[in-house]
Amino acid sequence: MSVDISVIIPLYNKEEFIERTLRSVIEQDIENWECIIVDDGSIDSSMEKVKDFIKANPGNWNLVSQENSGQTAARNHGVRIATGKYLAFLDADDLWPKDKLRLQFDALESDHDAILVLSAFAIFKDHFSTPRVVRHRNPTRMNKRWLFMSGFGGGLESVGMLRRGMLLDDEMFDSSLSTSSGLDLSLRLADIGRIILLPQVGLYYRINTGQWHADTNELGRNLNILCLRYQARFTQNLAQSHSAYLFWVSARSHGTKYLVLSLFQALLSPRNRRLSILINLIWRNATSAQLGRSMRSETLTAINHLDR
Repeated sequence: MSVDISVIIPLYNKEEFIERTLRSVIEQDIENWECIIVDDGSIDSSMEKVKDFIKANPGNWNLVSQENSGQTAARNHGVRIATGKYLAFLDADDLWPKDKLRLQFDALESDHDAILVLSAFAIFKDHFSTPRVVRHRNPTRMNKRWLFMSGFGGGLESVGMLRRGMLLDDEMFDSSLSTSSGLDLSLRLADIGRIILLPQVGLYYRINTGQWHADTNELGRNLNILCLRYQARFTQNLAQSHSAYLFWVSARSHGTKYLVLSLFQALLSPRNRRLSILINLIWRNATSAQLGRSMRSETLTAINHLDR
């Protein structure tokens, strides 16, 4: 029987989380899937954890290894050996609710013009604080705000499911990008098909140390590439938006006093792009926090079940 969904998980030094991530896969309420775990040269006990889990939980697992080459290369490796009709991506420290694959599979099966489906996602740090919930409604607006760093991204690398065969499988994710390969792929997919945004939470995104997005130097390098690639589509200056976003990330890292001083300086120059980016960032965080509070009970219940 052919496989409906190939789940691809890049793995690098996630010994603390990988078993819980795999448990969220095996608990899916749809059965016809394969799960490809691509170890990217882990130097901790991640591989042993995966082997023990697979032995104790029989399923259509495929554990492969490569020399350390980064998450983008690991995802592409998984894509090349996948056999499923659809491809779903999941980071090795994140979690899926049990209906994630089924809802996205049904969405793609019922809309043959759709190429990618994304779901709402909850951002959590521990079992006690209120998660934030991100829910997009318009894919064009989502991609633009994601590219300009003025809104939350779509989370393609951990919540996306796409119809394969629409892009080259050997280089689906751009190998020149690390932190922004999912954004680039979302923009390219939007050019050739329709993106579906499901309102249901399809991902519990974990905040922890050592994540790519925390490396501002690497993020800046990625954003420079995206500027060259996509600036011609817009009248607004991408580089200015990216510079403003990186400025506020840096200001926050210098502490509250420096951040407040930077805010006053921005208020004195209201036409400065920094102020508009800051307003957008505050708005996105406020709206996701409000939605998170309204869904706190059900979200924490789900996280506590999966993250045990």
